[in-house]
Amino acid sequence: MRESLSRHFDVVVVVWVLTLALGWSLVTLSRAQLPGDQWSGAQQNGPAWVIPSGDPAQ
Repeated sequence: MRESLSRHFDVVVVVWVLTLALGWSLVTLSRAQLPGDQWSGAQQNGPAWVIPSGDPAQ
């Protein structure tokens, strides 16, 4: 039993750390105060791409 655990100890540690990280991120996101319309529109900081009006490729 001890030999089996020592061979798979690194896998158990990796799975445990990933589980803790995923749980922590889910708890953090569930407690975040996000506005309801966050995903319904673009940010108002400006356009992501600026297309010149004289561009012949349009």
